[in-house]
Amino acid sequence: MTSRRPAPSGLTLRALLLLVSASVLLGVHCPKLPPRELYRIVLPDTLDPSGSVDSAAVPALAGTLGIAQYATPGIYGDPGIVYRLNDTEYNAYTTREWALPLGDQLGVLTERVLSRVPLTRERAVYDPPSRRSQTYIWRGTVREFEEVDRGSQVLAAVRIDVRIARAEDDSIVWSGSSRLERPAQSNKMPGIVQTLSALASEVVSDLATRARRDLSNRTP
Repeated sequence: MTSRRPAPSGLTLRALLLLVSASVLLGVHCPKLPPRELYRIVLPDTLDPSGSVDSAAVPALAGTLGIAQYATPGIYGDPGIVYRLNDTEYNAYTTREWALPLGDQLGVLTERVLSRVPLTRERAVYDPPSRRSQTYIWRGTVREFEEVDRGSQVLAAVRIDVRIARAEDDSIVWSGSSRLERPAQSNKMPGIVQTLSALASEVVSDLATRARRDLSNRTP
């Protein structure tokens, strides 16, 4: 005699229906997180001859120059891209981030800039294998690097402080600060990052040019 499987009970069917309903409701009412956006600083073109210094000229510093990772204190050390409302309210995006640490990106950018505005006969190197092998170290600190929202206007602001020190005893031979702010190319993040990149390149170029002038004119 062939046995037959018992039909599902009403309780089992009811439980199954509840599970299906719960799944549908969760799918409808659970909001999806916005996608994560990663950005990089746009590096300056090393082939661009504008503003470059004659490499055959007498170098401002005798020896070699290493570039340290930029210090990014406070909120600038986090992955999120910083934005500021007016002049005092700071925050950072939760899904719009730097693909690489900001301090590393600025170090590479500085290497590019110093290839056009050299301070030493040999090319400056970012994050050299041994800082002890360098005569001088370029140390930058980020003071501003953010989107600035003032009413309906979207701007970008960059301020960087730099100290050039002897690697041997950490004594400062030159220090300076430079700041720029201007309207962003667009109010979308790619345009803001493009503007931040341009400002960073100009700020570092300004610092390098001033350092070269001051160090070349100093009394031996």
